Amino acid sequence: MNAEDRDPLLVAINRMYSELDPPPAGLTERVLAALAVDDLDLEYELLTMVHRSQQLAGVRSADDQKLVLEFTAVGMTVMLRVSPVDAGHRRIDGWVTRTADASGDAPDLTASLWQEQGTHTAGVGSHGRFEFAGVPRGLTRLDLLATGSDSAFRTTLFEI
Repeated sequence: MNAEDRDPLLVAINRMYSELDPPPAGLTERVLAALAVDDLDLEYELLTMVHRSQQLAGVRSADDQKLVLEFTAVGMTVMLRVSPVDAGHRRIDGWVTRTADASGDAPDLTASLWQEQGTHTAGVGSHGRFEFAGVPRGLTRLDLLATGSDSAFRTTLFEI
């Protein structure tokens, strides 16, 4: 059964608008491009580092720099403080603030730190705090997984 047999009135309306008020050339492509840009804006907002500072404390070498990173998403902010442990390792202290779900509860979270060398996991405390004591230097990504959910908060890759 074709569309004209199912609903001839809709086919007639479509024909009328196509003849009297056709869509501008390239409208479909412009709409798709605008939607893609909106998606990029959302992705950028979700994974933006709001604050990044490298601070030297006292008279230390350049390897003793501390790094503060902040990632934001709808309903969640994650702050990481990266401190040197030794020449090859860093300590990451993290804090999560988030809004509660519709029931008023915020589900428990697990922090997972991904690197090429492997993955480190830590529980997020009731006040949103977590830590990784001796993480090797290198490219890193943080994932926060809610208990009983497949959804995750994922940061961009960052260098520690």
